[in-house]
Amino acid sequence: MSDQPSIDATRLTTGQYLAHLDADLDATLAAATDLSLPVPGCPEWTVNHLLSHLVGVYRHKVAAFDMGSAPELKSGSWGDVAKDADVREVLRHEYARLRDRLSARDANSPAWTWWPAEQTAGFWHRRMAQETAVHRWDAESAVSGPEGARPIDADLASDGIDEMLSWLTIPWDDDEQPEAEGHTVAVATDGHAWTVSLHPTVVFVTSGSADAQAVLGGPASGLLLRLWGRPGDHGVTAEGDTLALDLLRRRLAALSS
Repeated sequence: MSDQPSIDATRLTTGQYLAHLDADLDATLAAATDLSLPVPGCPEWTVNHLLSHLVGVYRHKVAAFDMGSAPELKSGSWGDVAKDADVREVLRHEYARLRDRLSARDANSPAWTWWPAEQTAGFWHRRMAQETAVHRWDAESAVSGPEGARPIDADLASDGIDEMLSWLTIPWDDDEQPEAEGHTVAVATDGHAWTVSLHPTVVFVTSGSADAQAVLGGPASGLLLRLWGRPGDHGVTAEGDTLALDLLRRRLAALSS
């Protein structure tokens, strides 16, 4: 495992992230045979919109690597694709450019990111693998429904949970939740657990699940998809303090909106 920042020691190696990224990108393209299909987990999106989104994500990261800073805003969308172009071919091209940048950089090499706590290329190794894994599931769910899409690899999914929960710790000034004070939720899967402590304008997340008032548990892939608001049962169970679970759901929804 990597020594990069993690709440519950979930980080993978650069090689593992890149291998997952390659496999999930290939699977996304393989599933994208009908660009007009709706995507269950992304309301108002078709598969075409999904692939265009990934084009934009990859282009933006290439620009960030090349500039060494936050890319400036530009007219139009990062994901714009010419009307006469096949979005699948454009995605392959943009992915190849991103893959070159990712594979050329050590995890600890400096890089601009939007996450203040981690200004390294390793952040993008992790983030791009996670982004692509969830959208691979989206592409497959468009074809086969939420129950027919293949689960995300368990180790990668556990790391995705760790990543997302870490983002909850950003303090906020708006949307104060005074009723949140003192509520705790354990998020638990095989081999990993986190305790989320909710407060009016901040969330703390620690490793382990001792004395939590509620538990959100299940297989790692199911938990990650549930945290990202993807439809389906996913084998996840929620028990205990219903207010704590609702408060966590609301904070996650605000984070992923």
